[in-house]
Parts: sequence; structure tokens; C-alpha cells
Amino acid sequence: MSERFDLIVVGAGPAGSSCAERAARLGLRVAVFEKETFPRSKPCAGGLTSRALGLLGSSANKVIHHNIRTSEFSVGPRVTVKWTGRDTIIATTTRKEFDQYLAERAVSAGARVEFGAAVNSAIDLGAHVEIMAGSRSLSAAYLVAADGVRGRLMGMAGMPPLKLSGAAYARVFPNTSSDLEPFLDRVIIDATVRGGGYGWIFPKKDHLNIGVCGGATLGPDHVRDVDRFIEQHGLGSWRVEGHFARPTPAAVGSASLAKGRILVVGDAAGLADPITGEGISHSIASGRMAAEAIREALDGGDDASTTYRGRAVAEILPVISHSIRLGRFLHALGPGPLSAGLRIPGMAGLLEFWMPRMGHASVGGRLTIDASSRGRRTAPHVKSPT
Repeated sequence: MSERFDLIVVGAGPAGSSCAERAARLGLRVAVFEKETFPRSKPCAGGLTSRALGLLGSSANKVIHHNIRTSEFSVGPRVTVKWTGRDTIIATTTRKEFDQYLAERAVSAGARVEFGAAVNSAIDLGAHVEIMAGSRSLSAAYLVAADGVRGRLMGMAGMPPLKLSGAAYARVFPNTSSDLEPFLDRVIIDATVRGGGYGWIFPKKDHLNIGVCGGATLGPDHVRDVDRFIEQHGLGSWRVEGHFARPTPAAVGSASLAKGRILVVGDAAGLADPITGEGISHSIASGRMAAEAIREALDGGDDASTTYRGRAVAEILPVISHSIRLGRFLHALGPGPLSAGLRIPGMAGLLEFWMPRMGHASVGGRLTIDASSRGRRTAPHVKSPT
């Protein structure tokens, strides 16, 4: 006889562990199956936006390397937009530490988490879902797929595959610890380093995470642009570890969220911003939404798939869609027109409105536009809309 659970979660990344933790705290019997052994490294920039930090609470401080209040955006020839928040706008970590931390939260809440346990099959039988994990048969009222963009569960459920783009990065280690100091108080975002995408520099404890994303299907050009970005910032003499690459969602829609008793969360559902690559906050939020929808359904409420899809469409997809529209518009302008446009009255206000949609919803701050050919303009101190 197969083991029975209220919920089986496949994948123990941010979406899966967040789902399992919330479900266990709601009183569900939860099993998580993760094919990898933790702690494990995973290609990712490792940036937590203020939205993600708000969802996690202060206990996340144990895995944070730096709390950053300043983002510098290079958006055209000799034009930099600087956003300085009154509080943290991005905190840096590594997925090795972060994913282990979230899995421990799930275990502490009462979820059963098994590592090195791959799920070979999953079948929705109408009244319940059955899976095979190795040679074991298990069943649950619902299954949550949190197995990432390369996951197999969507295919097993007969759902359409995700459209993918890509990202690549390297870990760049300084020659001396003092060489790292100029980078510790800010993150650098460069929209000129890759057409249709951007590059980033995030400070970690002992190195910089330097990468690029977007623009096309993952390929050798991503690695080429990483190397060019490193040289552009005069870091060619630093020790480079990598390159690391991963596919990222290039589009998102409601069709990838749920089917029958199988709910899909996080990157597996394409819930990452195709323009910015940000997906951790959406992973945490979608995992929790799925758990709450399942709890409601088991208590006699509406079908969990319908409830979860409705919440995700109302609360997550608009944030992603807004960023996609604005990002595509800015990239379509190109560096020259964009640089000129930043000098138009009102453009600073548009960017200030954009910042909350980039994950800074609770952070007020100051926006400064540095256009070297025309001097410096500073927008008034504002509080971001929530």
C-alpha cells in the first residue's frame, strides 16, 4: 500500500520549500522530494529584493551577505540612474545557503523532506495523485510541481513546455580583500552590456557575482558577454570561477499554473520576470498561495487549482507584466534615444514609478540621473507607492 499525504511537493528550492512550510503550518501532512542533496550550489545571481525580504522576515538575516541600499543602472552612453533607498533594496546571498535555509524552515514546520529522491512519474487520478519516487509508490490529495524550468512534471501532467531564455555568470575573486571594498555598498545593473537583456554585479562575502541574462536562448554569447562585462569594469586580473549558466523563463501565462490536482509554482510555472530575471519573491509567494489554496480545498472550499490560479493571476502576473512592458519599451528605444529621453522632464518620475515594480515596493528613496554631458539631475525625495 502506498504512503498517503495531503500534499506532495516535488523540488525543495524557494518555491517548493516555501509551499511545504506554509502547508505544514496549516496542518497538512506534507512530503517533499528533492532529487539533489543539500546543501548544493545552483546558478543564480542570489539577490533578494525587498519584496522577498518582506515575505521571509528577519530570520533570513542568517544567510545574507550584504544589505544593499543603492542600485546603479547604466542605461545608455555615459548615463547612469542611481536609486538609493531608505532601507535595503537588494540583499545578496548564495543559493547554496539560501535554499538550505528554506528547507530547514520547512522541516521545522513539520514537513518531511527527502533529499536525493527523484520522482519518476506522477499521475492525476481525479480523486488523488500518485507518484513513483524510486521504487516507492506514494499518493496525495494534491501535488505541487516546484522542479524548476527543466522539471519534468509539467510534461507528465500534459501541460505545455515553458519558453526559455538564459543567464550566465561567473564568480570573480579579488586579488586582495581591499579590492572588493568599492563594490560592497551597491549593486550594478548595466542595460548596455547585452541587447534585450542586462548585466549585473552583486557583491558577496569574498567575491563578486558578475553575470548577464535575457535576449535570446541560452548560448555561447551569454558567456562572451560575461567576459566582456568583466573586462569593461577592469577586473580582468581577478580570479574567475565559472562560467555558470542556466535557462530562465522567457514568458509567463496562466496556462502553466495548474491542471487538475497538480499545481505548478515558481520557476517551473515561468513565474520569473523575463526582463529582470527576478524570480525568488514570486517563488516564495506562489508556493505559499498554492499551500493556502490546497488547505481551503481540503476544508470544503473551491477547487485548489482554480483558487491558486486566480490568486497568481491577480497578484503575481501583473507585477511581471508591468516590468515586461516597460523593459521591452526601454530596450526598443536603444541606448541613444534612451539617453536623450532621460533628459526629458517627467522621465525621472516614470522611473520612480517603475522602481516598486522591480521589487522595491516598501522602499522609499532618492533617484539621481547622472548624464555626464548635461550634468546631474536629482529627483525630489519620494516615498514609493505601495
